[in-house]
Amino acid sequence: MKLPPLNGVRTFEVAGRLRNFSKAANELHVTPGAVSRQIRKLEDHLGVDLFVRGSTELSLTEAGRLYLETVQDSLSRLEAGTRAIGAAADARPLLIWGSRFFIRLWLIPRLPDFHTRFPGQEVTIASAMPSDPMPAEFDVAIRLCDKAPPGLNADTLVRRSLTPVCSPAYLAASPPLDAIEDLEHHTLLQTPGGKGDWQKWFNCLRPQNLAMPHEITFTSTDIAYSAALDGLGIVLGRRGFFESDVAKGRLVMPFPEFCDMDDAFLMLYRDRRPVPKRIALFRSWILEQLQPD
Repeated sequence: MKLPPLNGVRTFEVAGRLRNFSKAANELHVTPGAVSRQIRKLEDHLGVDLFVRGSTELSLTEAGRLYLETVQDSLSRLEAGTRAIGAAADARPLLIWGSRFFIRLWLIPRLPDFHTRFPGQEVTIASAMPSDPMPAEFDVAIRLCDKAPPGLNADTLVRRSLTPVCSPAYLAASPPLDAIEDLEHHTLLQTPGGKGDWQKWFNCLRPQNLAMPHEITFTSTDIAYSAALDGLGIVLGRRGFFESDVAKGRLVMPFPEFCDMDDAFLMLYRDRRPVPKRIALFRSWILEQLQPD
C-alpha cells in the first residue's frame, strides 16, 4: 500500500487527539468541513473507518485507536529528528565566503568582537577573487556587485565611494600633487577589474580624459592597497576601509573629493525560513558594526 496523504495523517492526529472536528479545525486554521474531507480521504485510502459516525461524541474505532498510536509515535520521532538536525546545523561553523579585499581590510579587524560576543560560534572564512564563481555551499557571501543574484537575499554593507590615497613617503618623494591634473605625473595603482575607476573618479571632477603614463596593475585590490602603503604609488581608496590608516599616518588623502560608484559590497544569503541561527547572529552583528559608518 502506498503512503497515505500526509495532510490527512496530520489532520487525523489532531482530530483524534482532541476528539472534536471543530477544535481540530481551529488548531489547523481550516474549516470543520475541510477536516471532515481530509479524514474521509484518509479512510478511503486505508479502507477502514477511523471514527465512529452517528454518535453524539466523536470516538475512535479500534482501527482508529491503533492507527492514532502509530501516527503519534511517528510524528514524535519525526519532530525529534528535525530538532536534532536543526541543532546540528546551528552548531556547525559559519561559512563566510567572498571578497578578499573586504575580508582582509574590514572583516578580520572586527572579528575579535564577534568572537567575544558569540564565543560558541565557530567561523570558517574563504576569500575569493571578483571573478571566482560562487561555491555551491556557503552561509554568507560578501561580494562587490550592483544587485543580488536571483534567489538570494541581500543587505547592503558598504557602497563603493573612491578617492586617491598614498603613503606620506611616496608623496614626499614624488612630483607635486597640488591639482587633480597632476595625477598624470604620478604612478597610479589599479586592478584589471577596476581599470575604468580612475577615469570615473577623474570625470566626477573634470569632464576630460586622464592620461595614465605611469600605471601598475595588480591581480587584486588588496595587493594594490598594500603597494600604496609601501610607497609604490597612488591607489583609489574606498570609503570605510582606509580611514584607520590615515588616522595612523600610514596614508594621506591628497584630495578631499569622493566619487560614488554604481556598486556596493553586499552580504548575500539564501532565502530560507527560518534563517539559521548562525546566519542571523552574524547578520545582526555586522549590520550593527556598520551603523557608526
